Amino acid sequence: MFEFIYRIRPFLLLFCLLTTSVLVMFNANRPMMWGIRAEVLRIVGSVEYRLSWASEILSALSENQELRDSNLQLTSKLARLRIAELENNELRHALGWQANQELETVPARIISREPFGATNFLTLDVGREQGVDVDMAVINHLGIIGRTVHVSSNYSEVMPYLHSQFHIPVMIDSLQSVGIVSGKDSTPDSLVLHNVVRTENVQIGQHVITHEASEIFPPNIPVGTIGGIRIQPENNFLILKIVPAVPLQTTHFAFVILNQHPPHLESEPPLLN
Repeated sequence: MFEFIYRIRPFLLLFCLLTTSVLVMFNANRPMMWGIRAEVLRIVGSVEYRLSWASEILSALSENQELRDSNLQLTSKLARLRIAELENNELRHALGWQANQELETVPARIISREPFGATNFLTLDVGREQGVDVDMAVINHLGIIGRTVHVSSNYSEVMPYLHSQFHIPVMIDSLQSVGIVSGKDSTPDSLVLHNVVRTENVQIGQHVITHEASEIFPPNIPVGTIGGIRIQPENNFLILKIVPAVPLQTTHFAFVILNQHPPHLESEPPLLN
């Protein structure tokens, strides 16, 4: 018996619903049905009110998410625009500097950078086809960047000034004191200047420039400023911290000096026998 009822349960449910519908239709205009209808409307209205409140919350959450996504997109676009503005300003200053120089240079873009350590280099988008060769000075409008160490047809690897094997002769501009700037034992934000005697009147903030004894860099190219002075006990020489003139991490453009020697040295006439 129970199995039979279980099998016909959909039909029983349909019969009950049809019976209820018929009773409602025949009694639609009776006062009792008006009361039932009013109560049903009250319940439905209450449910709809709560559902509408919940839907408003969901709609507000969706709108907030859209606003957050839009804000992230606008922030990203603004960051890219600021980077482009900085690069444009840097390029404008660099080209203005190049126009006022007697040095023969080729402009380049830094396309990759790993400026710290013993095995890291910068990569430029110029090479032999643009006249670049090994051991050429790389600078920009602010100062020295490094020297070329490997050159292909259209690309060059540059040993930056922070490389542990980088060293050049320099001079403290206001004192005419000569020393050697090295990337060895330097930190990511500074160089080390050796061989300056303790008797020199070295001061924080003095400018350091390339010296004419360099075989790669022309003289008077900015290297940086003195940012720290350390006196070694029982040693006649100072160890000076140099704050570089060129920030490698934020520099995007450079110039390779094609005439490796200073113009005034190249123009000197040969000695007569």
